[in-house]
Amino acid sequence: MDAVATKIARFNVHPVCESAFCRCVLLWAGLRGGRLRLVSYLNAHNVNLAFEDEEYRDILRRADMLYADGMGVVWGWRLVGQALPCRVNAGDLILDFCRGAAEQGLSLYLLGSAPGVAEAAARRWQAEAPGLKIAGARDGFFRPEDEDAVAEEIRRAHPDLLLVGMGVPRQEKWAARWKDRLGVPVVWCVGALFEYSGGRRARAPVWMRRCGMEWAWRLALEPRRLWKRYLVGNIRFLRNLMRVRAAAKRRGPDGEDVDRNS
Repeated sequence: MDAVATKIARFNVHPVCESAFCRCVLLWAGLRGGRLRLVSYLNAHNVNLAFEDEEYRDILRRADMLYADGMGVVWGWRLVGQALPCRVNAGDLILDFCRGAAEQGLSLYLLGSAPGVAEAAARRWQAEAPGLKIAGARDGFFRPEDEDAVAEEIRRAHPDLLLVGMGVPRQEKWAARWKDRLGVPVVWCVGALFEYSGGRRARAPVWMRRCGMEWAWRLALEPRRLWKRYLVGNIRFLRNLMRVRAAAKRRGPDGEDVDRNS
């Protein structure tokens, strides 16, 4: 039995659409005094990383909300017995999410990307969602020795939601490491969202997003940086998906391994 594939087969990818995602996360954000909830996403690249990085894999397994950010996951998870209604992409829903946050009086803190990018995203969101409260925004280019000060800065800002865009797996590991110091109801790991919202990166045409070809658009824009991630990574994802499918088939109805000695 492939133990790693078995654990990945047990990822609880939530079968939500964009509207349900927004309602759930905004509800959590309004629950002050409870435990912190971690929200993150899964795509082909993340699955590949999870096979290699046990710490990252375990953080995703413990996430309160893990949604399918890539169509590859939507299609692939059907093979392992999880019907996912659709892809949930932060770039597609963020303005509706911000309008919902503004209506409920919830505040956001943006952490990540290069200097000035999170601030630019915040200005756009406030322009599109009148009344949206931004508790703070800062870049993700800080040294390890500055992490304590960054966490304290966020705690003092007292946001209802912390959006972390520092790339995988750094953003999830940072959130897991500092969650007890942040005093925030929800931490949402958002990848490159600030760069798209702040105008630093161009989104693929809608038709490419709908048919699962957004990766090809990104590859065309940044071939040197992304060729290995997509050309090699997509092949690895298919191979890893077959391992996940085999592990899922060998699980009993109660979720336990059928072959306990393998």
